[in-house]
Amino acid sequence: MPSVRVVGGAVCVLLGAVCGSAAKADVPSVTPPPVQAPLVTPLHDADIVYVLTGPNGQHLHQRMRWTSALWRQRVEPEGSATIMLTDYRTHTLMVLDSTNHTATVTSAPGSDSFATPGTPAAGFWRNLEQGRIAGEPCTIWESADSDSQTTAFCYTDDGLMLGATHGGRPVLEAVSVSRAPQPVEIFDPPPGYHRVDPPR
Repeated sequence: MPSVRVVGGAVCVLLGAVCGSAAKADVPSVTPPPVQAPLVTPLHDADIVYVLTGPNGQHLHQRMRWTSALWRQRVEPEGSATIMLTDYRTHTLMVLDSTNHTATVTSAPGSDSFATPGTPAAGFWRNLEQGRIAGEPCTIWESADSDSQTTAFCYTDDGLMLGATHGGRPVLEAVSVSRAPQPVEIFDPPPGYHRVDPPR
């Protein structure tokens, strides 16, 4: 846990005369192994606004919010009457329709490959270089999708996706990033919405 490392570092600073020289004499220098895959799930609450680029070059804003307490994601496409709420603990997707005040619940696509916070993504990844998007440093990782198209993602060390390209074409890029705590009530339907189960 990060707090353990911070506390340990603080103790070493306070006791520098004791543990500093002992560390040099008794603990060999060890280079950590290179990171083989990115963290792809935020380690904490996040609020990111993206610009999405469509196949014809059109641009659309989309807001993504994440609560680490519930492992839930809220996605709000610009100009749309729908909001998508994904619960990665129950593997369900809830689509809110603000016009009809309905909440349609289905299985969340791709939830079986969900990487829990702090767990590197599965599959093969290639570390390309460092990048910077929306003022945030990130690492560019390359992978391949099911169609063998090369996809590159820029992830921060704490699991925030800031950008993506597919087959060399820009797909999305963050324009604002916040790590402020998110109110948990926004990850549930508002009062007055009624649940609709899709036809089987």
